[in-house]
Amino acid sequence: MKTILLAASIATTALFSVSSLAEAISTKAVTANQQQKIMEISALLTANPDIINGLHSNLIDYIDGQKSISKVITDNHQFLYNNPQHPYLGADSPTLTIISFTDYNCPYCKRLESGLISMIEKYPQLRVVNVLLPFQQRMTPGTQTNTAWYAQNVWENNRSQFAKVHEMMMNKPSKHDKASLMKIAQLTHTESDLKPNNQKVSLVKQSEHIFRQLGLNGTPSLIINDEIIPGFIPEEQLEAIIKAHIES
Repeated sequence: MKTILLAASIATTALFSVSSLAEAISTKAVTANQQQKIMEISALLTANPDIINGLHSNLIDYIDGQKSISKVITDNHQFLYNNPQHPYLGADSPTLTIISFTDYNCPYCKRLESGLISMIEKYPQLRVVNVLLPFQQRMTPGTQTNTAWYAQNVWENNRSQFAKVHEMMMNKPSKHDKASLMKIAQLTHTESDLKPNNQKVSLVKQSEHIFRQLGLNGTPSLIINDEIIPGFIPEEQLEAIIKAHIES
């Protein structure tokens, strides 16, 4: 964000001399890598002054969009981070909480899950809150429920079984059906949680509304502090982001 703001300043003033740009950079809390990128942006603008107006407009739109997203996160912080209805894995008293918008029928969510579990094991101060969304399957065939409603019922009524249910739901390589849900419920003695209720229906609707307000289009998507990370990311990249936030 700081790099973008400085780039916008460069665009609006048309051109910075190298010395004046260096002076501007010195007053900002930017990294050496960011400083290098800012210098490269200045050089590009100097060589291509015809792009300045368009770049300036795009930067303003981007910054306004980021402000809007930050407001959505702030306005819904309690619902996302401190809602007892959302199941979580990891620390009971975390120093870092990840919001994971996930779907038990999404193949990329299943791939990301292994990385999240690995991070929980490596960083005991970490919590992953699962905001469950049934985008891939609004209703599980042959049932009156879906994977999100069922998992949330398990969290509320049979919490000791949630981690096992969650793991089994994520481990199925294909989409769930009546047979798979029944098998999981029988193995975990959570058959009664297959019955939907209005509270869980409302919770999912609100989760989906916030998801859309954030400008997200599909799962998986993460929020780490105020940083939104849409889509699947490899474990090593995920760990680098987590470490940066923990150490900041």
